[in-house]
Amino acid sequence: VLKELVGSIGTGPWLAGLWWGDSQVGMLASWIGQALAAPSWGGVFPLDYYLYADFTENPGNQCFVHSASNCRACLDACKSRPLPDSAYWMPNYAMVAGQACAAQSSSDCGQYGIEDVFKAYNESTAHDLWSDAEAAMRRGSTDKTVFDLLLR
Repeated sequence: VLKELVGSIGTGPWLAGLWWGDSQVGMLASWIGQALAAPSWGGVFPLDYYLYADFTENPGNQCFVHSASNCRACLDACKSRPLPDSAYWMPNYAMVAGQACAAQSSSDCGQYGIEDVFKAYNESTAHDLWSDAEAAMRRGSTDKTVFDLLLR
């Protein structure tokens, strides 16, 4: 019955919310989970991943799944057109310098985005992607994005 009702997975900013998770790791986890589920669905099981800068628990965090120039544009939009206070609730400790937008500087953007990861891993297995991501995070530094560590 589930296969008849569900034709795709729709998701968004897992791990990107109030607790300052890593939106890139959340994106990878969603993609890997979808890839693992697809064979049980008969092979075609799309992942609809929704990106938006106006994420109410942590505005701007989803910008980090984009490559450098798109990430900077996304963060600039978050800062220049902030959500009204009534659009979200965040405790003071979740703010960055008193602001709700996730980053104070576009220097937090990485060189690579999800489009680069997809291009590099489109023909790979979920195991390959997770193994490479795990190894990259183990050897990498927190001053780099997960995508930059993965694709360097």
